[in-house]
Amino acid sequence: MKMKKSLYLCLLLFSFCSCGDKKGQSDEQITSTTEQQAGEHRMKNYDFTDSVTLGSHLYVYTIHREADDSLRVVVDENGDKFVDNYYDLTILKDGREFFRHRFTKISFGSQLDDNFRKNGILDGFRFMSAKEGMLTFGACVSFPESDMSEPFVLTIGTDGSFTLEPDTAPDIEEDTSV
Repeated sequence: MKMKKSLYLCLLLFSFCSCGDKKGQSDEQITSTTEQQAGEHRMKNYDFTDSVTLGSHLYVYTIHREADDSLRVVVDENGDKFVDNYYDLTILKDGREFFRHRFTKISFGSQLDDNFRKNGILDGFRFMSAKEGMLTFGACVSFPESDMSEPFVLTIGTDGSFTLEPDTAPDIEEDTSV
């Protein structure tokens, strides 16, 4: 029993979202913990709501994550099983629904290699910026509990349309110590 508790504590310490922290996102928004049920690891449900003003419009966005048993379970090289996640993104523009979409790893499938399609889970999703009439979010598919990830940029246009593209921008930390 003591060994299980130690293993669980170690798991909690190392179960951070593997997408990099760009643009100073707070740890509360990008960290996650996993639970183990019936031999499967699953990330805890997560909800985050915030708002941003773009031009004369107020956008309120909600990001919801949930482990989804209907998605294929990923098994790592040690035989550990991980339940994949979905993320729901809902955006209100001036109080009216503007955008609603559920994202799974399959949403990024055409841009993932076979290794990430088979061994990755969708484990990161966050707001990045609002500029030039566009809302930008970051997402990533990662090998569970590792630093191997494929980051993506989700751009939402003024008409509610969106594009998903690989994030090719380098992770640059801004120096605010002037």
